[in-house]
Amino acid sequence: MQIIDYCVLFSTILAVILIGWLSGRKTRSTDSAKEYLLTEKGINRLQAGFSMAATDFGGSGLVGAIGYCYFVGISGIWWNLAAAPAFILVGVFWAKKFHRMDCSTLPEYFGKRYGQGVKLLSCVLHILTNVAALSVQFTVSCTVWHIITGFNVNVSLIISVLIVLFLTSGGLRAVVNTDAVLFVIIVISILLMVPFSIQAVGGYAILKANVPDEFFRFDQLGAWTPISWILLCILNYSTNQNYIQRMVSAKDEGTAKFGALFTAGFYVIISMALGLIGIAAHVLLPGIEDSNMIFATMLVRFFPHGLLGIGLAAVFAATISTGTSMLHATATLIVNDIYVPLNKSGRNDKSILAVSRISVFAVALFALGISIFSSNIVNICYIGGLFYGVSAFVPMVLGLHSKFVTSKAALISMVLTVVLSLLWEYLPALRINTLAQIPSNVFGLALSAVIICVISVLTNKVRKDKNHV
Repeated sequence: MQIIDYCVLFSTILAVILIGWLSGRKTRSTDSAKEYLLTEKGINRLQAGFSMAATDFGGSGLVGAIGYCYFVGISGIWWNLAAAPAFILVGVFWAKKFHRMDCSTLPEYFGKRYGQGVKLLSCVLHILTNVAALSVQFTVSCTVWHIITGFNVNVSLIISVLIVLFLTSGGLRAVVNTDAVLFVIIVISILLMVPFSIQAVGGYAILKANVPDEFFRFDQLGAWTPISWILLCILNYSTNQNYIQRMVSAKDEGTAKFGALFTAGFYVIISMALGLIGIAAHVLLPGIEDSNMIFATMLVRFFPHGLLGIGLAAVFAATISTGTSMLHATATLIVNDIYVPLNKSGRNDKSILAVSRISVFAVALFALGISIFSSNIVNICYIGGLFYGVSAFVPMVLGLHSKFVTSKAALISMVLTVVLSLLWEYLPALRINTLAQIPSNVFGLALSAVIICVISVLTNKVRKDKNHV
């Protein structure tokens, strides 16, 4: 890197830090826990759309997707493109319901609908999933910083964590506003990289001539993998606090819906851009085995100085925006669904704020420890969804749309779905031959629906029989 690259990168970092500090002044001046956690329902459409898109598009969406397209061609864009139909479904069917459900988190809603057992279980599973996903952001950020700047790996990790901690300390308003700025950086950076990548190859015609024909086909992953990824996104976006928090905090129902639909449109555009960069990397950098290194190596070898700094700023933006959102959402879960219910006598704004900030530091350190051992970021994201999204989706949908499901059915289905989905993933020998190709999240979702419906029918029947007696 040259001085211009460092100037671009550090100017971006300083601008984001300044915006985060200015945005957090209201939280610091009011000392309001509601402002810190939910901005008192003050998110407008621009904030909702930009923030939700930046929240979801993290390190796995940028570095992981380019690496995947490097190996399989344009079909690899399904890793990001799967988000588009998922966000459309969330926007059309659930965004308005989330906004008016009068709860800060989905576990809180579960507590009101199904009881404290379901609330606590869903909260713990959600926290575990978020910590695993946060570790992915730290891993991506660390890898790219290390390759491009030459910083020590541990130094890179510490820089990433400190920035995320600072931006999160200003509360949700600071997170949302910095997300909006980071979103703009992400979009500009990636759209600039596409023509430079194709130009480095020698033009689109040469690019296409130097890769196998199947690299420009969208069906190379078969049917089950894209279906599984779309389902993973639906489960994630409809149950994860990172996104629900935006919809709950929106100023009205229309804003909540707009945020989800805007993000769907963003993914259609950005997926194709990243696919072309990944295919160009396949031509320019043959023989790379570690997919996490492909994007950073492309930047260092083929991008002009100045754009190199912008590329690194994109990685910074993608990982930091997602990291701050995950960290804040996890702290909200800990405070709202564990601390406040257990400490009813001593809870007040001051104590809630203190616990929120302590939780932010604790979660960041825990995720940092996990990131040291993480490797395949796509796989980590996928497996993380089996802990929470698969088990929470059916209780969430049936809870919002009907009164049929019982508390006992919800609790039993969540426990069995998590256990059996993980067994399906890690012990393929247990699979029935005719069903062996079914992805774990598809299996888990079907299992969850069957269990919750059967147990609800049985428990409702028992309840009716007792009433007749």
